[in-house]
Amino acid sequence: MKKRLSTKKEKLSLNIKSDDILRTSFELLRDKTADELMTQFNVVYDNNKTVDHGGPTCDWFTKLAKEIFSQENGYFQCSEKNMSYQPSCLSCKKSDYLEFFKFAGQFIARALIEGICVDAHLTTSFCKQILHREPKLNDLEDADVSLFQGLQWTLENDVDPLEMKFEVYDETGNNQTVPLKENGTEINVTNENKKEYVILMANYALKRKIEKQIEAFVDGFDSLIPHDEIKIFTPNELDLLICGVPKFDIEDFKAHTVYQEPYTADSPVIKYFFSAISKWDNDQLIKLLQFITGCSRVTANGFEEFCEIAGRPITINSGGERNLLPQSHTCVNTLSLPQYENEQELNEKLLIAINQCDSFEII
Repeated sequence: MKKRLSTKKEKLSLNIKSDDILRTSFELLRDKTADELMTQFNVVYDNNKTVDHGGPTCDWFTKLAKEIFSQENGYFQCSEKNMSYQPSCLSCKKSDYLEFFKFAGQFIARALIEGICVDAHLTTSFCKQILHREPKLNDLEDADVSLFQGLQWTLENDVDPLEMKFEVYDETGNNQTVPLKENGTEINVTNENKKEYVILMANYALKRKIEKQIEAFVDGFDSLIPHDEIKIFTPNELDLLICGVPKFDIEDFKAHTVYQEPYTADSPVIKYFFSAISKWDNDQLIKLLQFITGCSRVTANGFEEFCEIAGRPITINSGGERNLLPQSHTCVNTLSLPQYENEQELNEKLLIAINQCDSFEII
């Protein structure tokens, strides 16, 4: 895709305010044509007249991605289960939300063309819709695990006594319900029609309630990368193209890890632990993250946001005698680390644990 960039010598100059990257980038790019967005960028911060040989542009892509997907800015929401993003229905409260999502779609497409990975994974259902495909019920597990589990319960249990209707509460603050089908507020959900209800609920959560946002995003994306160029990809392949291999920041991880007695940050085994993993490659670190939390990725804004969304910090506690392997408790993001006597012993046992975690009970 990189070859599709314009070969013209002229560059699109972007003077970005370093303390307001999202807003200044949005204002500079929102009215640009597709042809203008396909030229090389020349990024400067705060009127600093330096020549951009690629470093400032790469830095800008990375920082702007974090701002676009930041929960504080309110345009995207992050799923609890897999830390993946899709548009937030609450974004409709912002006056410029449709322009923003078109801009976001163009940004993701432009990053793909540039060959720069964006550190924010998208939900399977969102990737499907970028690929012009319809989301399915199973895609809901990735986007909203609580709703998915609730709908699974509905399929498996007697719902006749519950007096549910074909309606859903409007999350945008209008204090009203939305019918899932014509006259849905007057139609009871029964054991005979509950499958239809579940399908409509999933479609509402994954598509209907954020349909305008997704349409604007896809419009922006397609304006730079025609659909024919990506239609062969699966949703997972598209996500990998956008994000690349997830990166694990050890210092960020360390800064957001807490310890339970008898361990502290100064305990020998804790020092062995961080010394050992500092020598690991990224694939091993991602396995460690999955072993401890059940997730293979961190949110775009690092472990602080990851722990905030999960509602709990990463914790290391004592795992008993040194003859035992480390164990994990993913429901509370906890690593139980035995009191090994040296770094080599810890490294060997921890590698065995993360590579054979399927053989052990992870609570």
